[in-house]
Amino acid sequence: MSQSEVEGLRRLQSIIGEVLLEVGPKTVEPDVDILKRYCETIGETNPVYFDVDAAKSFGYRSVIVPQSYLLTLFVPIVNEFFAKGFERLFSGLIRGVIHTESYVVYYKPLFAGEKYVLRLESERLERKSGKKGDYYVWTLKTTVSSEDGEDLAYDQHTFFLKI
Repeated sequence: MSQSEVEGLRRLQSIIGEVLLEVGPKTVEPDVDILKRYCETIGETNPVYFDVDAAKSFGYRSVIVPQSYLLTLFVPIVNEFFAKGFERLFSGLIRGVIHTESYVVYYKPLFAGEKYVLRLESERLERKSGKKGDYYVWTLKTTVSSEDGEDLAYDQHTFFLKI
């Protein structure tokens, strides 16, 4: 890797790190009424996702946040990252982006009415070469944790960045 490529990678890492610090962790508290509307919208009929009494009758302490709703929780923090970093990342540094992979992992259920902490982190950033030239592979991870720091789920996205 040439000195200018090393400098470009360091610059990209630095900008991503700065924006991650600016965004910081966010606290969210899923709301039963919003979850009920969400379930109506997607056609979810299992009452453990929107009826507190039904959820409790199955032994849960509140309604369970549907797994598909996790992405809805993450959208604001990811949007904030790209909004705050857009000019720095896309004004001459990054010329193109391809979203290549995404997956979600759950460790434990989330419940309405409880507070959770969302945080973004840059998992991996490395230079690669291919048929179309040089690019970077970047993995952005959004984690949801309990207030005491236990990781409960995460959403990971991989991007190809053309520099």
